[in-house]
Amino acid sequence: MDKLASTLLAFPPGATLTRPVDVDNYDAAVKSHANKLFKVVKEYSDDIGGHFPHLLGLLNPAINSLSYLAVLHTLIIPGIASDAPRDLILEKLVLFLLTFDPQQCRYAGSYLLDIFQAAGSSQYLPPSAAVQALTTAILRLDPTGSILTSSHILLAKLAYKTNNIEPALQVIDKHIVFFPGMANYGEPRYLCDLDLPPPAYISRETGLTAPLKPSSVVEYDLLCGMMYCSTRDWAKAHAAFERVISFPTREGGTSKIMVEAYKKWVLVGLLSEGKLTEAPSYTAVATNKLYGNFGKLYTAIAVLFITDSAKALKTEAEENTQLWLEDGNTGLIQEVLASYQKWRVLGLEQSYSKISISEIRQQTESAETGAALKTDEDVEMLIQNMLISGMLSGVIEKNDDGTAFLTFLPPSTQLSEQELAKEISSTAVRLKQLRPIFKATKERLGTSKEYIRHVAKEEKRNSKIESDSNSAFDTFDTQVDDEDLMGGVIATG
Repeated sequence: MDKLASTLLAFPPGATLTRPVDVDNYDAAVKSHANKLFKVVKEYSDDIGGHFPHLLGLLNPAINSLSYLAVLHTLIIPGIASDAPRDLILEKLVLFLLTFDPQQCRYAGSYLLDIFQAAGSSQYLPPSAAVQALTTAILRLDPTGSILTSSHILLAKLAYKTNNIEPALQVIDKHIVFFPGMANYGEPRYLCDLDLPPPAYISRETGLTAPLKPSSVVEYDLLCGMMYCSTRDWAKAHAAFERVISFPTREGGTSKIMVEAYKKWVLVGLLSEGKLTEAPSYTAVATNKLYGNFGKLYTAIAVLFITDSAKALKTEAEENTQLWLEDGNTGLIQEVLASYQKWRVLGLEQSYSKISISEIRQQTESAETGAALKTDEDVEMLIQNMLISGMLSGVIEKNDDGTAFLTFLPPSTQLSEQELAKEISSTAVRLKQLRPIFKATKERLGTSKEYIRHVAKEEKRNSKIESDSNSAFDTFDTQVDDEDLMGGVIATG
């Protein structure tokens, strides 16, 4: 066991949290350590179970991450032994996920991925702890959150299924720019280089993600949309569903998931935009036609939503209750009916700058009842809720006689000094995070055959324009005498 302990403690030299400057030496040292480590751990695998409390007690997961990972992997994969102290092992698992050094663990990608999958499998940890730990671990590996991995899919499924959505939003909110297996990313010279863009070190080859099928990408965005629906963030839900319905397909086809997303996209668009929006221009024409056929009853709801007939909208919704139930969209239909009158109130701003509450009651109706609200107090409560949620910018005032009015106000764009400072700081952080993404994208464009052809074509076109321009000036010069330039242009030819 002394041999095992000394091997576990052998890296990093000095055992500090200081980041190495010399990537060449670090790369060689960590590779040498990993090679010895996994051989020794395999040799002592039968003994680790009985000595792991002592072994892990010697190690700091934030410093001796590679060694800590090797021991954890032996304890957990393929399963925790029945006679092992399960709670202690899981405590160490969570501690590792929250603190591991991502630079070291790049050199044991498949081991780290196994640990991620174990954490997100619902087999070991309570859902709330698993979601929080996996969220933190994913962002430790890639703080930009810009590459979609198999761990993202695992997290989204677990968070949505167990309704532990809030912690997962830290990952879900990130904009995906890269996908595993993208072209033009060979094996990096130094895997430990912290300036590498995410797709250079997170790949199937490094073991930090499993392969992803196109259906997995679509499923992820669908799950994101449904999670945003759970938090009532309609704008983000609409954007997520839009990514699904515009996903490239062969010969303008579609899939069951895409049709499901389209139906939700229509309803969520009513909640976020107040109308049925156009599908992205790059959505195939044939695909749009299929959506139209499969989603006729949903577009019928959207058409009625922008009319003044609350009763017709209510009737249409009630006549197709079974369909909404089968599609899992009953909740969204109820949200649409509840928001109908709110959007009618917002529409009044086009005609009024100030309007009495009683007039609003007369001019708008609820799609939940198909009629006007019974009292002015009900209307005032509706408007108060709109003001509180930020959906409406305005103020309710009362005259001396007690008559209540709604005054529409322009959206506030002024920020306090503290808010402005916070906005500038967050923008600076985002720009810093975008730097490696921009660099990677530029490199990919520089080696893309399509882009090179485009650049060559543009250069050829510009050369031709310049040539034609010079030719025109030469012809012009031969027709004009130098002495005539001061007194106007006179052709002499």
